Formats: sequence, structure tokens, C-alpha cells
Amino acid sequence: MKIEKVNSNQIKCFLNKGDLLSRQIKVSELAYGTEKAQELFKDMMDQASNEFGFEVENVPLMIEAVPLSTDSIMLIITKVDNPEELEDKFTGLPMADTRKFKKKEAAEKEEAHTSVESDDAQISLPTFLVYQFDTLDATTAIATRLFPFSIENSSLYKDPSNHTYYLSLISSSIDRNSFKILRGILSEYAVQVPCKRSALSYYDEHFDTIIKDKALEVLLIL
Repeated sequence: MKIEKVNSNQIKCFLNKGDLLSRQIKVSELAYGTEKAQELFKDMMDQASNEFGFEVENVPLMIEAVPLSTDSIMLIITKVDNPEELEDKFTGLPMADTRKFKKKEAAEKEEAHTSVESDDAQISLPTFLVYQFDTLDATTAIATRLFPFSIENSSLYKDPSNHTYYLSLISSSIDRNSFKILRGILSEYAVQVPCKRSALSYYDEHFDTIIKDKALEVLLIL
């Protein structure tokens, strides 16, 4: 478990598969506030206090979950100055009600998939996707099939811990039908990683950057 201090009111906690397995916790339990999850939050706050003097006693907190890969997650924990304005979007620790955390996570998932919720198939909306590939050959194979789509930028990363590859795709405008076809093609080669654009900062810091920009174009000529 790694903790980074952003400022006096905010920290980031990085949890990997090993952190959860050692405590026999599933990712889903973080949303339901099980006893094990509560204990994990307490350990995080104790570590943050010891390392950075980040004190949360009698202070309401907002907890945001950002999936980084299929087996790691980042928790952004922020002290709240005006809790009455946040309603269900925050929780207090150590007596945290993580069911509110679940609502926050669900809202973020809904935002991430806005482009597939439109009733009008011709409406174009911004798209951000990340897919995990087992081999580099799989990423080169898919590049040709994705060429017809309006992908404005793409990046390729490698996770040195398990030697898998992560391809991010960004488009400012893609219609719903094209989006569905795009995801169908990608699913033949890889597994989607549900995450927000903020995950790219984590990839830049912790993964090996294979191709920073225009990855699909580069893969086409390999």
C-alpha cells in the first residue's frame, strides 16, 4: 500500500492486488463497507498520519475510487470543508459509511460511459478507453482494424510487474454506433480497464511508456 500526499487536505492511496489479498478483501467490499474494508481504511489513515501528519479525526472526508488496471485501484481522500454541500458524496472516518462511497463510484462509472447511454445513435460525444493486452503482437494486430475510426490520440504502456500492455484511446467525437463497433473489435483482442483519464498520470509514473503519442499510427508500421 502506497500513499502520496497531494496537499494538506488531500492524499492518494494506491492499492494493488497483493494489498487486497493480504487482507482477504475484494474490490467490491470497499463500496459496501465491510468490517475488513473499514479496517483497511483505518490502516490507511494511520499510515497517512504517521508519514505526512494527515489527521482526519472528526473531519468529514470524500473518497473517490479510480481503477488503474484490472488489479489495482487509487483512492483519492479529501478533507471536506463544507460537508452540507456534498450530501451523499462524502463519508467520515473512522466511522465511515462506505455505502456513500459506492454512490460516488457508480456516478463516475455512469459519467465514463455517457457515450453509450444516448438514445440518438448519431450524437457524437467524447470517448476515453483503456484496454489491457497480453502481448505486444496483439496491439500491432488491432492497429489496422482501428485505423478507420476517429481516434485522435493513443498511448501504449507496459506494466513491468506482469508484462502486460495498456492501450489508451482518446476521441473528442465518435457516434454511438461507431463506439459499439469499436468496443466489439477491441474485446476480441483485449480486456477493457474501467478508468478515468486521471489514470494516465499513474501509468506515466509507474508503467513503462512504449509509445507516448499516436500509438496506433506507430503500431501500423511495425
